Parts: sequence; structure tokens; C-alpha cells
Amino acid sequence: MRKKITLLALLQLSILVGQQTGIPTENELRIIISESNIPALGLGIIENGKISHSQVIGHLKDSLKAPNNAIFDTASITKSITTWLTLRLVDKGLFDLDEPLFTYWVDPDVADDPYHKLLTARHVLGHKSGFKNWRYMNEDGKLGFDFKPGSKVQYSGEGFEYLREALTRKFDTSFSELVRTWVFDPIKMKDSHVVWDDSIEMSRLTIAHDAEGNPYEFDVEARRTASAADDFLTTVDDLCRFGLSVMGKEGLSEEVFRQMIAPKSAVRDGVAFGLGWIVFENLSNGEYALLNAGSDKGVNAIILLLPESKRGLVALTNGDNGRKVVMQMIAKTIDVGSEILGRF
Repeated sequence: MRKKITLLALLQLSILVGQQTGIPTENELRIIISESNIPALGLGIIENGKISHSQVIGHLKDSLKAPNNAIFDTASITKSITTWLTLRLVDKGLFDLDEPLFTYWVDPDVADDPYHKLLTARHVLGHKSGFKNWRYMNEDGKLGFDFKPGSKVQYSGEGFEYLREALTRKFDTSFSELVRTWVFDPIKMKDSHVVWDDSIEMSRLTIAHDAEGNPYEFDVEARRTASAADDFLTTVDDLCRFGLSVMGKEGLSEEVFRQMIAPKSAVRDGVAFGLGWIVFENLSNGEYALLNAGSDKGVNAIILLLPESKRGLVALTNGDNGRKVVMQMIAKTIDVGSEILGRF
């Protein structure tokens, strides 16, 4: 019996051979998410400095159709929001990337470690804080330095949380209010949240699902505390607006923007951390890419920007199998997508 070749397999094959076909049709996208057990996919395309395509297909939960303004969890894309907030404050002369954070906050777990007096926002944004991703990964469950801040690269959500504590104390303002004032309101991101509030419409929320397509429980109470590293809720259009603001350097001087995109910590050849973004250098079309991805239980999301040509991609999913789908969107919709994926 001849094995059935699925559309998903054909699309994967086209990626391998470097074929570029543009945006898949809605029917193709429906087949892709169905075969991947992904309830919903949000897709946004930026071309020539404008949102050229925005759609959400699939369902939120229990076959409830997802609207085009569906709200997705984007997990670690939160870190790019925190980065933009921090750099806007730096640009206005209200904060210093190189001022030690202990001036404003000292976590009790590291109070006796002299390394805490070295830690700066620049270390945090470049993933050189010295912390593990989360403190629970340490045997004692406490926060601790694995190395001197600035000396090595190690991806860390705890670093961003440390920065959040410092910012809220310096400005005597909640993190959510800082983000609202310096990021969401200026960019007109009206459907974006870094903390849960009761104005969010549950009827628009895409619930996370496991690999078999079963919904996870959504814990509202656990999200009432803001995070600088995780759980950013947004829509396709809002995240595209954010991407446009980043590429347009809105609210940042050229000098601060250059600090953000300058490769600081090599990950592999042609890939490095800048500040709050992964930077892909020397692409074949003569430009560079900024990328951030989010992955949590039942959540996979990506934002990819090509600032020189003012192009970008937003792909959001609410399923454990979403990573392969968002990677396909990179390869299918961006001319240098396969080149970028080849460096992962």
C-alpha cells in the first residue's frame, strides 16, 4: 500500500530544497494546523514598513472559532518588550545600562555573594547575568550566580525578573504600568498585557493545548503578578505594530538602537545575542535579522524582523506542536527564511 503524502510533508520538503512559495493559502494553513494538532495559528506579515497580511485561523477551545483579534500567550517574547521599555528609559536619560542593579534591588538569595554588586541591565539584556534560566533549576531552589556577570552567556529569565524588580523600585511604579506608559500606549498596542486584568475578554483568549490537542488549564490567578520574562499576552496586529516600532526606531536614538542590535555574545557562526534579541548577521540579501521566540507549555510563538528592508513575520500558536509550524512560516514567507533556520 502506497504511503499517503500529506500537505504538511510536502511543505516540509519544499523547505528542505529551499523553495519559496509565499504565504500559504488558508486551506493549506488549516491542513497544517490540523495535522499538527495546533488549535489556532496567528500569522502576520510586514512588508515595506506596513502590515500587509494579518489572519488567525482555527479555534480557541472546544471548537470556538478564533477571531482575527484573538489573544495569544507569547511566552519569552516578553523579553523583547522588557528590552524596549528599558532602552526607552535609557534613551531618555532616566536609566543607565551599566549602573549596578543593587542600587535599587538585591535579591535576598544573593545578598551575600559579591557578584550581585556587578550585575547590570546590560548583562541581563545580553543574557550574561550569571543566573540559570530559573532558580528552581538549582539544587537548593534558590537564586545563585553560576559565574561572574558579563563573563559568559547563559539564557536566563531570572535575569529579566531581577531587572523588573530594580525598575519598579527605581521608578516606584508597577512593571505593568511602566510597560503601558513606555511601550503599549505609544505604539497603540491596545490588546497587549504583561499581567492579567479583568478587562481581558476570555472569549478572545487562545487556550494552550498539549501535543494531542487537549486544552491545558488556564490559571488566571497565577498571571496577576507581572513577569518581565514570560506570559506576555497580545494579538497578531499588536505584535506586528511592535515590530514596526522597533524597525522604525520609534522612541530610540540611533546610538541606543545600535547598542541593541550589535552582536554581544556569539551563539554560533552568524548568530549572537544583542540586547533582548537574537541577531542573525550577514544574510545573503545583505541585511540582518532580529528574532525572538517564545515557548511554554502549549505555547509557541515567534517574531522575526528584517530592519533594512522593513519586513517581518509574526507567527503565534496555542499548541505544544507549534514550534515546527512557526518554523515553517519562517521558511515559507521570508526569502532568507531557510538560511536563518539553517543557523538554528
